[in-house]
Amino acid sequence: MKRNIDEEIEASGLENQVGHLLRRVFHKARNRMKKKIAYTGLSPMQTAALTCLRLKGPTSQNKLGRRIGMEPGNVHGLVDRLLKKGMITSNYVAEGPGLHILELTDEGKAVVDRVIPLGEEASRETLAPLNAKEKEQFLEYLRRLL
Repeated sequence: MKRNIDEEIEASGLENQVGHLLRRVFHKARNRMKKKIAYTGLSPMQTAALTCLRLKGPTSQNKLGRRIGMEPGNVHGLVDRLLKKGMITSNYVAEGPGLHILELTDEGKAVVDRVIPLGEEASRETLAPLNAKEKEQFLEYLRRLL
């Protein structure tokens, strides 16, 4: 039986506005992830930063922010919280313009290795209403819109 869209989207006059629909899907996806990682004490953005460091390796604070799509003014606070939690280290490299290179600690690696599969699971759950071809198309469309 096909799901009635009106059951999911209460009539608001915004049913065809891209930003409204994306925001609602984003909140569903984020809430799924938050529930799965609640035991870690980390936020979804913190886990995104840790995941990026795990998959891409040590990097500068600036590049990390760009990779996870975070505003430069907010990255400092995120990094500071991860430093205080003992998940990352920050080492100053004086060569060139001078950079702080962020790297996972052993604890950070252990946590992110448990979190990565949870993120994949949350994504699968979010995309569950779509068939395999629709999932790939949807992800491609999102990447194109960036």
